[in-house]
Parts: sequence; C-alpha cells; structure tokens
Amino acid sequence: MAKVNLEINGRKFALGCDDGEEERLTRLGEKLDARVRTLADQFGQIGDVRLLVMAGITMTDEMEEMRENLEGEAETATSELRRETEDALAEAQKSEISAADALANAAKQIERLAEKLQQN
Repeated sequence: MAKVNLEINGRKFALGCDDGEEERLTRLGEKLDARVRTLADQFGQIGDVRLLVMAGITMTDEMEEMRENLEGEAETATSELRRETEDALAEAQKSEISAADALANAAKQIERLAEKLQQN
C-alpha cells in the first residue's frame, strides 16, 4: 500500500492508497484544497471541518448536476436513436414492398414471354 501526503487548507494529511493510485489521489487532493481555499477566501477561516463539509457539499452538488445532465443527454440520444431506427425500418419495409412488386412484375413478364414462346 502506498502513502500520499496531501495539504488541504495548510494542514498536512497522510493517506494510504493502492499502489499506482498516488498520482490520482494527489490530483484529487489538489482539487479539494483549491475548493477549500476558495471557500476560505469567501467565508474566512471558519474551521477546517466546516470548510471541508462545504467543499464536499458543493462538489457533490456539481457531480449530481453532471449526472442529471448526462441522464438527460442519454435520454435524448436514446430517443433520437429510436426514431432513426424506426425511420430505417419504415424505409426498409418500403424497399421490401418495392422489391416484391418489381419481382411480381418480372414474374408476369416472364409468364407472358413463356406464353408467347409456347404459341410459336
């Protein structure tokens, strides 16, 4: 197990993580630190716990908003794909009917030719 040292709002934290996850944990810690510092600039040093809770809530809110947006985009894409599929099926059915009509016409022409050949 690897260890990473993070600094959040001027305080140092040592955290363990899986081997190979050090860079990711460091990057996440830097993002959390930036959020906490922004909140501290807005509200002052109101306590580490309170700042961390506020940072966690704002970040969770952003994640929830992104999730809702992604769900909306997925619904739109699904509806569009469904409509395109229905259009393609309708077009395929038209083509099938057209091909069947053409085949029936060809069969009639072949029958007429066969009749003419039998008459001669």
